[in-house]
Amino acid sequence: MDAKITKSRLGHMLSYDWIKILALCAVAVIVWILLFTTLAPRATAGQTFEIYCYPNTSMTSRGGDLDALHKSGALSGDVLDISVNELTDDGLTYTLPAHFSAGQGDVMFVSSYRYEAGKDEEDNPVYTSDLEQFVAGYTGYCVWLGEEEFPIEGYENNLNTYNYLESCRAYLAKYYPDGLDGEQDKAAVERDFRARIKGDNRYKREAQIAAGLIEEYSRLARLCEGYENVLGYLQDGTVSVQSVPVSVDADGDGTEETVELQVAFDLGNVPGLEHFVVSERSEDGVRTSAYVSMVVLNIRMQEEALRYEQITYLDSLVKESARLLAEES
Repeated sequence: MDAKITKSRLGHMLSYDWIKILALCAVAVIVWILLFTTLAPRATAGQTFEIYCYPNTSMTSRGGDLDALHKSGALSGDVLDISVNELTDDGLTYTLPAHFSAGQGDVMFVSSYRYEAGKDEEDNPVYTSDLEQFVAGYTGYCVWLGEEEFPIEGYENNLNTYNYLESCRAYLAKYYPDGLDGEQDKAAVERDFRARIKGDNRYKREAQIAAGLIEEYSRLARLCEGYENVLGYLQDGTVSVQSVPVSVDADGDGTEETVELQVAFDLGNVPGLEHFVVSERSEDGVRTSAYVSMVVLNIRMQEEALRYEQITYLDSLVKESARLLAEES
């Protein structure tokens, strides 16, 4: 039988079967896309690190580079995606409530610079800040950083009202039973890691689990280091916990009073922070990092292992800012 492919035979086939060939190609592409979509790792809410910048505050291109954040240790390998959301005034009305109601959000960069926002009934100037406006509107989404109890009633079931740094220390204590300067309990780490990765298609084989477990040991060691470094920044004044005055019905009796909510890290003294975050809120409207604050958001309570990425992120932010400043000197 003569099965030789010639130009005439090929042309004859294409003249009659081109539709079938195109259909087969389309089916192959669709099958490939479905396989890729089904088998590719999907980032959970906790595996996506979401940064928000309040209006008049912005982040440089360095801040949203996931590869760089992985290399610097700012975020663990469990963070598979990152987003930077620079809000507008319209975004405050529509975007932010929608994102928060969907359980999104990790940190908010916002200015603490106080500006005149109008006059009171006696024609005296009324001052506020973007930080105060944000905290007043989203109190329940801001993580508590104060040493005393959360001062407003009605939030008893909200984990954000428990001291964030103390919660992190309690989490680490499960894996460092002899203290944070002691040995890691690797049996406990492996037990919890295996429970956590069920359903994660990155870990189908035992070899993948073994490799992931090594990364988990490193993640916890890095978190331990970051936690202790942040405590050091708070002690030497590089970073401070900021009190934000907010008028609320603290006792639920219908009478408003001003309470101080310790829900923000003041980053104004971090050397070189302008390499990452700046704000136009200042005396003369010049972009500066002098009034930048970072509010930790922790809306997703179900993924405890990923609730403390903000600590290593803050530690890296301080160190990388100093490094870039030193390179300019």
